[in-house]
Amino acid sequence: MNYTIDELRESVNSIPQFIFDKEKNIFDIGTRGFYENPFTDVLAYILDSKSEYKRRSLFLKYLLKDSFSQEIVDSFIDQCNTTTQHTTNLGNRIDLILHNKRYLILFENKIFHTLNNPLDDYVEDINSKYPHLEKFFVIMSYKTEHVPSGWNYINIQHTFYKILKNPLVKLNDKWDFFVNDFLLQFSDKNKLKMEQHITEFIEENFSQILDAKDRLDHYIVGLAEQIKSETDIRGYHINNRNWARKEIAIRFYPFPDEDNVTLIFQADGKLNVSLYYYVNFTQYSADIQAYLGPHKFKLWKEGNICCFTLSESLRYKTIQDAMSEVLEQIKNMRTYYADKIPEKVDFTN
Repeated sequence: MNYTIDELRESVNSIPQFIFDKEKNIFDIGTRGFYENPFTDVLAYILDSKSEYKRRSLFLKYLLKDSFSQEIVDSFIDQCNTTTQHTTNLGNRIDLILHNKRYLILFENKIFHTLNNPLDDYVEDINSKYPHLEKFFVIMSYKTEHVPSGWNYINIQHTFYKILKNPLVKLNDKWDFFVNDFLLQFSDKNKLKMEQHITEFIEENFSQILDAKDRLDHYIVGLAEQIKSETDIRGYHINNRNWARKEIAIRFYPFPDEDNVTLIFQADGKLNVSLYYYVNFTQYSADIQAYLGPHKFKLWKEGNICCFTLSESLRYKTIQDAMSEVLEQIKNMRTYYADKIPEKVDFTN
């Protein structure tokens, strides 16, 4: 399905924005903060009887007390074995299982995704493999879930917030600090609300998002082809995955060598142009910068090549102006090499 430009513009303008700033914790650094597998792995360690976390009993009590009897809670405080990513006979994966000699609790964790898991397969598999245990089934989520008959519901954010505010949760050793950060990460009301809004927006506008992405891809290719047709370059490369976050770059190659002029669509909406001269930095950088204009381009070194980028104040707001700059810099690169290093580039190819 195709959408009009006005429909796509309205959809993009309604994307929720992250407008808050919160103190970083360990789960913001080098991890996949709100993803389900890291969450499950950490939770499993905290609850397991072999855990070094000294307030494991308190954590278990708060997690289970609203859904289970005191006898069941006490039994898991006394002995709790944990299993993550249990595979059913049909190949489906169960997030987390708590079990001891008498009871078993299956947890399906839904951070922000829609609950569409094969729950019947989970129940059938656990019933067949653990016939001697009394079994319970739980959905853990931030969103209010309409769980099937026979399943319990635990709100992650509410539960973790209560644990965090308990005066017995103290910071005495490294595990206390680790678990404290875990609780902070998953009880942040603002972050949870915004993350959920983003997820809901994507689910509600998925077809429009795909249509907009397709149109953007065609637009970027069209710009690249226009530059190629106007200046007879060797080729171009569109870099929209491993460039800077939320930015797209098109590298234009005037010669058979790797020298290139790059058009960059920045995250702030401006358009930048960077230049990559593959010549010795020590020998040529000052000369090229003087040729380009010392106040127009900032110089930096990558390996031993000469790199330049437009000064911040000179970056463009319109694609027409930015493309004119690209064409000018392709011409300048060709002129510089023809004058200074004619043997470097074979201009006949």
